[in-house]
Amino acid sequence: MKCLAVLACLAVAVASCRTLPPPPPPPTLASPAEILAALRARQEGVKGFQAKARLTAIAPGRSYSGSGVVKALLPASLRVEVVDLFGRSLMSFACHEDRVEVLFPREGKLFTGPATPANLAAFIPPGLTLSQCVKLLAGNVPFSPGGPSAVQEGEGGRGLIMSWDNPNGSPRERLWLAEGGQPQRQEWFGNDGKNPVHTEFADFSGPGGRPKQVKVKTANPEAELRVAFGDLLLNPPLTPADFTLPRPAGVIEAPLSP
Repeated sequence: MKCLAVLACLAVAVASCRTLPPPPPPPTLASPAEILAALRARQEGVKGFQAKARLTAIAPGRSYSGSGVVKALLPASLRVEVVDLFGRSLMSFACHEDRVEVLFPREGKLFTGPATPANLAAFIPPGLTLSQCVKLLAGNVPFSPGGPSAVQEGEGGRGLIMSWDNPNGSPRERLWLAEGGQPQRQEWFGNDGKNPVHTEFADFSGPGGRPKQVKVKTANPEAELRVAFGDLLLNPPLTPADFTLPRPAGVIEAPLSP
């Protein structure tokens, strides 16, 4: 009888196993195309920003570091105020509608001129256009349209590395994405595939997961820009007047080179 009872229990157990639902399928991971589309979608609503910041610019012939305020409207309007530890202005930079203004209060000089690469270099690392710099500060990457030429896993199988090539096969852009899709690094080679601009992003605690730390470096010529945002506000009510520098009494205006 005991054997029959055991066999009956086994039969019931087997029958029960047959009626159990199948295990759920493994979660479907987003494809590189979906990750890139989600990244671009998060950026579409950002038209500008304003923030307190810690700024450091290192370039041949002129370097400065201090706190300040950054204001920007996409695609290509930017104003930067840098002050020292005592709140004294070190440098003011503004560019709007292809005109650059750079004020050095300690020297009593206001320089104005067209937005050429040489004139933009007062704040923007060489190799970047004004619109590219504004996009980087806003955390908007990649620059290249369309899908990447190649995609590979990041170091240790974490995240992705996306690459875009020029028609001649030279590198144009590389983008490192974390597992959550946040941009970690970017290399911009441009149309000639040379002299890349290196960018690093960190601290994604800003609104909408925006990076609050951006570092941009170039090697030829050697230059570096570091920006650490404090209170980061997206889409503030900025106007063209916000991108015009004041004319202090006694300041000497001088033209920038064409």
